Amino acid sequence: MPTGREAAGKRQAPARLPLREHRLRARVSLEEIMGRTKLSRRFLEAIEEGRYGDLPGGVFTVSYIRQYADAIGYDAELILEHWRKTSAGAEEPVVEVRRTQTPRWIRFFQSV
Repeated sequence: MPTGREAAGKRQAPARLPLREHRLRARVSLEEIMGRTKLSRRFLEAIEEGRYGDLPGGVFTVSYIRQYADAIGYDAELILEHWRKTSAGAEEPVVEVRRTQTPRWIRFFQSV
């Protein structure tokens, strides 16, 4: 069991947002949201549970969060802020693009 100082020194993830509870109070089902947004149940549940790593990433994550928030009448900026805080440091991997050489047959026709 960590002491008070050890616990204070560790960075804690922000608490989960009460999105599911808000959705249920608003009497909106996941099926309704799926019908309106065309988002899969898997992504909607990931947003509700704060499992943002299960979302496709980049602009898609922002779009999915905004659509979900709009569907349940929740402030999208609060969810996006939570996503940014919990995703800090979890950057997308850098993909190195290798330059390929033009095939010889194409170079042949380009020289003609």
